[in-house]
Amino acid sequence: MTLQTLRRNAAVFLAVLRQEIQTIAQYRWWLLAMQVSVIVVPLISLLVWRGAISHGAEPPVGRVYLTTYLVLVSLVTMLTSSWSAKFLAESIRLGRLNTWLVRPCSTHLAVAANNIAEKVAKLATLLPLVAALVVAFHGDINLPTQPGRWLLFVWALAMGATMTFSLDIVVGSLAFWWHDVSAVDRFRQLILLFLSGALIPLAVMPSAWDPFLDVQPFGYIVAFPIDTLLEPRASDLRVGLAIQAVWTLFALAAARAVWRRGLRLYHGAGA
Repeated sequence: MTLQTLRRNAAVFLAVLRQEIQTIAQYRWWLLAMQVSVIVVPLISLLVWRGAISHGAEPPVGRVYLTTYLVLVSLVTMLTSSWSAKFLAESIRLGRLNTWLVRPCSTHLAVAANNIAEKVAKLATLLPLVAALVVAFHGDINLPTQPGRWLLFVWALAMGATMTFSLDIVVGSLAFWWHDVSAVDRFRQLILLFLSGALIPLAVMPSAWDPFLDVQPFGYIVAFPIDTLLEPRASDLRVGLAIQAVWTLFALAAARAVWRRGLRLYHGAGA
């Protein structure tokens, strides 16, 4: 990719991003309601776990870990999420993809801009809610003060978001072959919810599952970014970062391969 192409893609992306932000800003109350609903599930889990511990339960991790994890999980889940698969599939099925294929820029700029713009808007709404939880449970919140750990957290978030977006492209691209990919997308979301740590912290899973949980990709989307702040052992973080990088590169390669192969079959039906 030449420097001129990069500049052209960047200019188009920024223009689409501004347009997306202006559009999303009109739905402020919808964003607020959505983020309140997002934070309710981990809050309920937090109250259940704290209640169980206070009655003598002994989970594999302590009260401080669980509290900090469940306070942060809604924020991390939102920042690493993607919802582009169904829109990409619709654009392929209905022929709307044509309008991007004839432009001298990446066909994924619009969905990427929508993803980032909506996350920026959601972040402005979700951060005060998370901050309220931090204040409410401050006695059991333990976050690092070293800038390096926060830089690792941001890096792990970026890699997790890249993995999710790439998986969205893979699932959405199946519309080149299949008329309806919604079942595949729902199954992927269910697996992601369970194995990423978004619903249940992976640290409380049965210890016999640890070899599988340590290498499966979905845990590096939600659980691992949080563990970059909570895991005290640098050696474990280095191994985790290496595994996450491998899965991210694999997801990018898979998205590129499936997309390019699908384009060879595309005829713009429905346009």
